[in-house]
Parts: sequence; structure tokens; C-alpha cells
Amino acid sequence: MALKAFGVTAVALLAWAGPAQAQTCPAAPAVTGEFAPQGIDVSTVSRTVRPGDDFFRYMNEGWIGKTQIPEGFWDYGQTNVLMATIDARIKTLVAESAQDSVTARAPRGSAAQQVGDTYASLVDTAAIERRGLTPFRAGIAAIMGAGTRDSLARAMADPASSTLFAINLFPADGQWRVHLDQQNQSQPMLGLFNRDAYEKTDAASVATRQAYEAYVAGLFERAGIADAKLRAGRVVALEGRIAANQWDFNRLRDRKANYHPMTVTELEAYAPGFPWRAYLKARGVGAVRDIVLGTDTAVKAQAALFAATPVDDWRSYLLFHWLQNQIDALPETFRENSWNFYGKDIWHAASPQPRDAQARDMVNRVLGQQVGRLYAERFVTPEARAAAAGMIAYLRRAFAERLAHAEWMDAATRAEAQAKLEAMAIKVAYPSLWRDFSRLDIRRDDAAGNLRRIWAADWAYQRRRLEPGARDEPWYETPQTVDASYSVLYNAIELPAAYLQSPYFDAHADPAVNFGAIGAIIGHEMGHGFDDQGIIYDGHGHMRNWWSQGALDAFHMRAEALAAQYDAFRPYPDIHVDGRRTIGENIADLSGVSLAYRAWQLYLKDHPCAGRASLDGLSGDQRFFLSWAQAWRYKAPESAVRYVVANSYHAPTPYRVNGVVRNLDAWYAAFDVKPGDALYVPPERRVHIW
Repeated sequence: MALKAFGVTAVALLAWAGPAQAQTCPAAPAVTGEFAPQGIDVSTVSRTVRPGDDFFRYMNEGWIGKTQIPEGFWDYGQTNVLMATIDARIKTLVAESAQDSVTARAPRGSAAQQVGDTYASLVDTAAIERRGLTPFRAGIAAIMGAGTRDSLARAMADPASSTLFAINLFPADGQWRVHLDQQNQSQPMLGLFNRDAYEKTDAASVATRQAYEAYVAGLFERAGIADAKLRAGRVVALEGRIAANQWDFNRLRDRKANYHPMTVTELEAYAPGFPWRAYLKARGVGAVRDIVLGTDTAVKAQAALFAATPVDDWRSYLLFHWLQNQIDALPETFRENSWNFYGKDIWHAASPQPRDAQARDMVNRVLGQQVGRLYAERFVTPEARAAAAGMIAYLRRAFAERLAHAEWMDAATRAEAQAKLEAMAIKVAYPSLWRDFSRLDIRRDDAAGNLRRIWAADWAYQRRRLEPGARDEPWYETPQTVDASYSVLYNAIELPAAYLQSPYFDAHADPAVNFGAIGAIIGHEMGHGFDDQGIIYDGHGHMRNWWSQGALDAFHMRAEALAAQYDAFRPYPDIHVDGRRTIGENIADLSGVSLAYRAWQLYLKDHPCAGRASLDGLSGDQRFFLSWAQAWRYKAPESAVRYVVANSYHAPTPYRVNGVVRNLDAWYAAFDVKPGDALYVPPERRVHIW
């Protein structure tokens, strides 16, 4: 991106005192948090880039210049910095649990015992080597002995297995329902990335497929399976046919296209060829009479593929993935060869993770809620949780105000939107009702058995939601996850505890910095409730049309204008951001910063001295916007940027910053952005949604 020269110093540019500076304020309280007292790392601000030309780079140029992407990372950003802190805490918690699990300090069935003994079983490589394939032989025999399509479907129902059809329990129409779809990130169905990986004919893609086939053959050979090379070739060919039937990214995010309630009888008629009742019964939900189907045409195509493909090919497919899913509990030769392909050939890592780090990662994945319980008890204070809840109250006020003054909405649509906002649940830090896994049998000397029992217990927990009177507070993020989320089905936001620390949040930090970082992230998730997909659900998670045609047209006109802005962003001359595929995230980003800024203004009305200038003369508004840009510090090679453009629902990180601020009038005033600056948009063309 071409950048204009900017000859004045950052401190001179930032020397602007807002009106609050003129009033008499008490001495400012001590401010904590990263980069205190102003909360902004002014050492990274560019001395040459104008904020109006590239606000992302203006804030982060110094950090980008001095940061080296660590080994094992493709790209690297502020969330990775925070995750390193979280990982260090998890390391401590897991190590202590492993020690406590052999004493009375961690009674059987407690989170510490389960975490500690699962970890201990995974790092006990001597026991894993001694047992060899013994813990797997019954499973191998069952899969290879599956002689009918019903028995194959029952094998796919094993929670340790990969399957053609992901199965989950989610709410729909006011009750818990079984949901089936063909593509689901949490239940892998392919050994390579996507359709392109199986279809591209360039030299690199062909070489990757050949290496993958060789890896599959090697795994079969080590497992003692006959005709290893022949089976491996058929697995890769079969996965290519599975991938060819899958939906593209744009269609996957279309929630209407992914919502088809039907009876099991109707499912059998729509997608014949797969023994649905055998599959559902083996999953323990054979009594259900109706389901919700997603990716319907893909499911139909895969059912036909299931019927047309020889049984023995499905045995090979299932066996490979069943073993690969348990690679951490297999002997070292299996793990080493898995790393050689996935770690070295695919991710170009220089060396594998140490065994203890691999084990911690696995424990955190499969026992995330139990690790999260330990994390919350140790690292989350009631004060931080309460302070975050206080911010959320201002964000709600800001959104309610925006809805009340949205002149392009009619009264009936506005009333529905206000009701949805009022019903929106915002869950902070950790669940108030933890999952009860006290009966989960975790043994210190049984790595493979532990993994299978954990997966089975997790599905049994989901399945209990179908029982009358079942109590649950679903959390799909764990407290230690550096992420936040919004569910249209629950009309609920999850803000995990991991985000409640600097530079995103500190209960004693500058409020402008808090609102500009975590406030905008919370606002982002609130915005998802009212993005192009969120607006098709009401406040109770029901999919229905509650918009008038006029309001809907006005909304989509604004969304199209925003999509056009992002279409114009070109990281490199031959590619551009897909404004329509990324529209949901772009609306959420714009909503988030806009709502957080208004919430900050409402906060100032109640706390006027909070807007005073701080060190280096940064005004409150400047600190707010710089905090937003600082929260997205990021460095990536060209290959990573191209991958994001081609495959992600998010725009590359610099455009997440720049694409938002150029639509906010307050940013122009805070940084004296003028016509001629690269990011300048005339007032009449700035997009305002919420």
C-alpha cells in the first residue's frame, strides 16, 4: 500500500486537548494496564505515515518493524501475544493438576483430577510405547469388520470417528433439536484443507496430494493393514469426491439455506442411500422424530456418494481418520510421521512441539471446560467481571439509543429490534452453571481410553438436553479462549475471561482504552445480532421475517455500500477483499466501534473527567481510536494475507481497522483527516448502520 510522507512527530500531532481539559477535575486515579498511564504504546506510532492514509499502520508501524514472527507461526498479532500469556497460565494449572491428582488435594471426579490425569497419561510415553496398538486393536477390528452400510453408519456414529455428517444439539423453534449438516469445523471430514487441495493441478498441489497419500499409506502400514498403498489412493480419491460436493464459503454463511426442519422420514426420502436411522440410533438419539438439516444439497449428494462407493473404501476412510483423530495417544512413530506431513510439509514448521506442550494443547481442547474452571478460579476477579458488566450496560444504552434514532426503520421494525436487544444475553468471563463431568472416568495410565471417554461424555452431555427439564447454560467458548462470539440461536454473546486483561481490558485502566478495545469487541458481537444474517432471527432465536420491506431495503442499501468499500481494498494489485463474503464481519466491526464510541460518550456524561488529556497530550477520543488500532496489531507474510483474502469471512486485519474508522465522523475530527488523505470518504458516502 502506497503511503504518503508525514513530516511532523506523533507527539505534535497528538497534542490536542478536548473541552474536558478546561474544567476542574480531581487528581486522576492511578491507571494500570499495559502501556499505562495512557494505555497506548506511543513508541510504535509512525513518524511518517499520516493517520488519514493508513490508520492501522500509523498506530502499529513501530511494532510491525520490531516484531519477528515466531517459529511455528504463519502470521502473528496481538491475540497471539495474549494467547502466550494464557498458555503460560494453562501450563501452570495443568502441571499443578498433574501433581495434585496423585494427592487428596484433587479428589476423583474433580476438574483438577481429570485435567491432571489426562495430561499425565499423554506425557507417559513409556506407557504409550509399551501398550503399542493394543488399545486400538478392537476399534481397528470393528471398522475393518464392518460389512454392511448399516454397520458403516454405526461406525461413523462413534464420537471418536470422522463422519460424513456432523451432528449437534442446538435450539430451534423454542426447543432443543438434532442438527445435521455436511460441513462442520469441529468434526473433520477431510485430511486436506478444502476442494482446491484435491482439485488443483499446479505442481505444489499435486506434490501435497502425493505426500498426503504417502502419509496415509504409511499409517496403514504401521497399523498392520494389508494393501496399504492401494487403500491410501482410494482414501484420497474418495475425499476428493466428498470435497467436490461441499458448499462454497458464501453459501455456507447463508443461514436460511442452512435451515431445513424436517422429520426423519422426510430426511430418508430427501437423502436416500445413507442409513439414517442406524446412524441416529447408534448416536443415542434414535427416538427423535424430526431434525434440522443444514447444507441440504451437500447432504443429499454425500448420501448418494455413500451408497455408490464400495464398502471397503469407506472402511479405509473411517480407519484412517479414526486413528488420526487419536494420534496423540498412539506410539511415537505414528506421531512423528503425522508431524512430518502436517507440521513440516503443510505448515512448514521447523520442529515439532515438545511432547508436554502437545499434551497440554490436547487437554485444553478436549477438557476445555474443566481447564476453564481452574482458570476462572485462579485468574478472574469479581471486580474485573463487574467492571466488564458495567461497560456492557453503557453499550446496551448506546445501541438502544441508536435504534430509537434510526430514521430509516419504521416503528414496528424498530420495536422488534429493541425487543431483541433487550432479550440479548451477554455472558461474561465464565459460566454460572458449570458442566457436571464428575462421573467421567479418567485414568492416569490410559491415554487412548481417556480420549474416547471424554468424547463420549461430551456427546452424552449434549444429548441430555433433549430430556425434559434439563438445566444447561451453553458456553461454546471456554474461559481461557482469546475470542468472543454471538449465537443467533440463543441471542447471546460470550465474552471469555481471557479477554479481560490488557491491552483489551483492565478494571483500573483508562476507560477510553477499554471502550476502544474490549468495548468495540463486545459491540462487534452485538452487531452480529443485527448483521445481514442476524436480522433474520428474532430475540428468541426463531428464524422469521420481522422486518418491513422498506426497512429491509434501507438496511441492504447500507450493507451494499459497505461491501463496495471493502471490495476496493487491494492488498496486492491482483487481488481484492471480497466485500460480500466478509459483509457480516464488516458490519459487526463497524457496529462495534460505532457503538463503543457512543457508549464512551455516554460514560463521559456520567464521568466527565475521564475525557481529560493524558500524557503526551492524547485526547480521550484519540486514545479510543488508537486503542482500536492497537488491539489489532498484526504482521503477516504475503502468503498469509492471500490465504485470508481467499478463504476467510474476515477482511485482512489492516482493513478491519481502516475500513471502520473512515466511516466514523469522530475519527476525522480526532486526527484532522482531510480530503486528499487515502482513507478520506466524503460525509455523504460514509456508511452508518448502527
